[in-house]
Amino acid sequence: MKKTLSTLISAKRVAVAVATVFATLSAPAFAAEDNKAVMDLMLKKGLISQQEYDQHMKLAEDAAENKAFKEKRLDDDMAKANKYMLKNAEAGSVMKNGLGIQSADGAYSAQLTGRVSMDYRSFSQSGGTDANQAKFDYRRARFGLRGNMSKDFEYMLFANFTDSAATADEAYLTYVGFKPAQFRVGKFKMPFSLEQLTSSNNIDFMERSLVGSVEGEFIPAKQQGAMLFGSPVSGLSYAAALSVGTNKSATVDKPEFIGRVSANLAELAGNSSVVTHVGLGYSIGEITSISSALTATNEGRGATKPFTSVVVGAADRTRTGLELAIAYDAYKLQAERFDFKYDQVTGATLKADGYYVQALWNITGEKHNYSNSSGTFGWIKPTTAFSTSKGGLGAWQLGYRYSKIDGSDGLGATGKAVADSNTIGLNWIANSNVRVMLNFVTTNHAVAISSISQERAVNLRAQVSF
Repeated sequence: MKKTLSTLISAKRVAVAVATVFATLSAPAFAAEDNKAVMDLMLKKGLISQQEYDQHMKLAEDAAENKAFKEKRLDDDMAKANKYMLKNAEAGSVMKNGLGIQSADGAYSAQLTGRVSMDYRSFSQSGGTDANQAKFDYRRARFGLRGNMSKDFEYMLFANFTDSAATADEAYLTYVGFKPAQFRVGKFKMPFSLEQLTSSNNIDFMERSLVGSVEGEFIPAKQQGAMLFGSPVSGLSYAAALSVGTNKSATVDKPEFIGRVSANLAELAGNSSVVTHVGLGYSIGEITSISSALTATNEGRGATKPFTSVVVGAADRTRTGLELAIAYDAYKLQAERFDFKYDQVTGATLKADGYYVQALWNITGEKHNYSNSSGTFGWIKPTTAFSTSKGGLGAWQLGYRYSKIDGSDGLGATGKAVADSNTIGLNWIANSNVRVMLNFVTTNHAVAISSISQERAVNLRAQVSF
């Protein structure tokens, strides 16, 4: 009986001691004074020894010191963070989406932008003498600055660098405070042609079609003027511009009107899984005269040009363009038709026309990037960027285009200016900044140019843009 009572007392002492230890370690509600009072009582009742008491009090003291140190460090860190934030409240930051800086509130920004296209071209002809030589050439070297000011205004300053000089490629200021009606003034791309409005960074082939290659004359390109444009609803866009000239082969006496409307019919109908683009471009204005060969090149950038000699007097120039495009998943069909008329003040009315049809397949499955606010196609972002360490392949594209230009209705004084081209293209988009393009181009002339009836080209491009 005595042994049993002693055993019970011993068990009770252990249970109380264990419970006390757990309570003091796991329940932060116990204050240090309460913990010491409990331990003193247990020591007085003989439930724990002096050694156990001393060990526990030492542990409690160390825990209290650690807690106080952590709390002080946390308070110091918070104070430093608050001080830094207050000190740099008005400071800017490096932009996450490019090379540049912006203010803390994002109202002001300056971002570097540029592109370089390095080409290798090789040619062969049917008939005549080889007027071309295989060569390396930089097709474009442009660098500039873009950004926004007070959120309501955007700007662009873009220079084009050649071997001998640097010229303004684009320079404009845009009011963007009201998306349905924006206003731009300066030198910029005129609103005409889906192919022309697609950036050279994003075009499906190395060069634009036969008609599109005559920038500034047949197809309005980058000119000085003013433009009102916008997107009243998603899928619908418009633009109306006044241009002071082409800076190419013709000079405009009065401001020339250039306008475009486009619509994504699928988007307007509530279907975002497919793009069904239609667009119409129109231009009218007075020109003085054209007394030199048009600046046309063929799609391979060879020596044989569709137009060898053109003479046009003062005339009212009218240009129209019809755009069609369908894009679904990895596939895209695109076509444009152009008509040009020169109603001379004295002399006959001269005409030219042309068109292109093209198909593109994203082999790696990426969808085509279409902007419902501007009615244009943009850069294809690879599903997996190229990486030797991670095994990414980038995006691969295969395309075909047929284009034709016809100036035989009085505009082509020599050679009748009738030509067509077949282009096969293979593109590799490594990542968001790098693209490699390979084009096989065959250009046929209805009447031989310099005894050449057909020109073939194999062109390769390495492109970087940011």
